[in-house]
Amino acid sequence: MVGECPAMPHLAVLKNFGPPELSFVRASMRALTTGRSGCEHCHRTPLLGETVYMYGERMVCELCRPLRRGEAPAREEIVHSIERDHTVRRRFAA
Repeated sequence: MVGECPAMPHLAVLKNFGPPELSFVRASMRALTTGRSGCEHCHRTPLLGETVYMYGERMVCELCRPLRRGEAPAREEIVHSIERDHTVRRRFAA
């Protein structure tokens, strides 16, 4: 919907909460989005496995890429999980 913050849950879900609970939910949603980079145009956080396009330091998601038709991206990246570089891989002896 236009004008809604994509990181905040729909208000119908939150109508059972009182003011103190609602402030906790809002604070936790802000904490989740802090430090995440979003699309330059729609500010959406890309999903795992989604291709994003880098125009300098500006990230554009796959949905908004048509808005930059005349400009070629500097590079393309696939969104990986935070744990990707922290996992242990089993190595088999050859």
